[in-house]
Amino acid sequence: MKKWTAAMLLLVACAVAPCMAADKIVPPNVGTISFKTVLEKSKVGKEEQTRFDQARKQMEQSLEQKEKELNDLAPKFSEEYLDSLTPEAEAELKEKFKTLSQDLTQQQNQFYQTLNQANMQVVQKLFDMISEASKALAKEKGLDLIINDETCFFKADKLDLSDEIIKKLDEMHVAAQKAEKK
Repeated sequence: MKKWTAAMLLLVACAVAPCMAADKIVPPNVGTISFKTVLEKSKVGKEEQTRFDQARKQMEQSLEQKEKELNDLAPKFSEEYLDSLTPEAEAELKEKFKTLSQDLTQQQNQFYQTLNQANMQVVQKLFDMISEASKALAKEKGLDLIINDETCFFKADKLDLSDEIIKKLDEMHVAAQKAEKK
């Protein structure tokens, strides 16, 4: 009987304790940021995007040059032109076309790999900087949590700290540039 009474008291205590503690629960102070907005509007985001676009344009120009060479060879594969060539010249032309096609394909693959790698580096750099800026802003504002708004189904507009994070990032970026000049 004593065991049963002790078990019931323990059960009641476990059931009542959360209700009693509910008065003392303090909701966390939360803020959100839009990674996309920060990327598009911050100085460092704009600079990284410009660098990425320049690298992409250089690679595109190189690919366009290879494609032009390949397209210049294509008309030579007409029946009339091939009939006018010796078998050795025809084989050489076909080999040249095959080599250019392979080079173009290889260059395209390298292009996409390089762009993906560069994009990941930009995103990682910005993610790290945003994380650092978020920590500093959270400390200043007494926030418990700052999350990316893309992970939320809903958020009140008043929780958005994107503009403040952009300011913090811009300050960090200017300070880093000054440190590099020294």
